[in-house]
Amino acid sequence: MTDTTTKTCPACFKDIDRRASRCSFCAQRQGDVGMYRDVPGRVAGGVCAAIALHFNWDVTLMRIAFVVSLALLGPIPIWVYVAAWLMTPFAQDGKAPLGRFMDWVGKLFSPPQSGVEEVK
Repeated sequence: MTDTTTKTCPACFKDIDRRASRCSFCAQRQGDVGMYRDVPGRVAGGVCAAIALHFNWDVTLMRIAFVVSLALLGPIPIWVYVAAWLMTPFAQDGKAPLGRFMDWVGKLFSPPQSGVEEVK
């Protein structure tokens, strides 16, 4: 049985968390790890924590930067936060809320599927 909570870093060959974007031993960036919101330390929507994990920053500093940007730019950072939330999936292998909505709209306007296939 394989352990699905860890993966092996290709640079130092140590076992690390499967969701890690950087190796905790050698700091090597891990392949194609996208941003997602199901991360430790998420508070509201998880966008600040997701950005902090993706770029290997401190979550507290990311939140302070968000509050400072609110003070300097007014409501613009809120719209950016909402847009980031819409485009960022919750789980690493999940789909973003905007992508799920677009799939739903596509199914809503697609022609109905018949149970009988055509014979040529």
